[in-house]
Amino acid sequence: MAIKMNWQVKDKVLEIQYDYLNENFEVTSKMKIDKVLSEIHQSNFQSLDSEYLSFTKSSEPDYKKLIQGLTYYQVRQGDLNKKIVGHFRLKEFICKDDYYKDCILGNDETIHSIFNPKIFYKTLELMEELEKKGYNKYGFSIVNGHRHPSYNERIGGAKLSRHIKGEAVDIVVNDINNDGYANKSDKDIILDILETKVIKNQGGIGLYPGTGNVHYDVRGKRARWNSY
Repeated sequence: MAIKMNWQVKDKVLEIQYDYLNENFEVTSKMKIDKVLSEIHQSNFQSLDSEYLSFTKSSEPDYKKLIQGLTYYQVRQGDLNKKIVGHFRLKEFICKDDYYKDCILGNDETIHSIFNPKIFYKTLELMEELEKKGYNKYGFSIVNGHRHPSYNERIGGAKLSRHIKGEAVDIVVNDINNDGYANKSDKDIILDILETKVIKNQGGIGLYPGTGNVHYDVRGKRARWNSY
């Protein structure tokens, strides 16, 4: 009797298989980030099919105006586990919607996602600064990268969230200072580095006090806020 595999189990199996079959090294420079992205097929808004546009609400006027000029990456199942910055993988910056699940289970060949390379560069800079200061550069996890409009609405994101344009990341801060605990001290380290070294006045930082969550983006101008 055939057993239907859970998509999350299949996702982990594909990750292990990919690393076993490929040289999936840590990505440690902007040049290497660019190389990974260059290996992914690129397309545009006009090439998206009507089913995708309807499902994601991308064709609604406000959203279309926001994203129609941006580059889409068609990420195949075999590319989801490519490392894009440090040991973080492309799939960690893609929303886990029905298209993602279908791709994992082999029902769809590709996932459409918007990536702004600058957000990978800034993530790399954050890791470099952490390492330079003697902290754990992998002391955080990626929660969200690109979110298409429908997915963004479903999880309660801002109407014109920077995630829709692929220029934002949400992270959860863990044990940055290697003291065995994840607490405010660790988050303060991240926020200080983002404020003074990485994002500065060229992007947004969501502070979210009382939580381990942090948002940063590359909008090109300063923005700061506390609430979700």
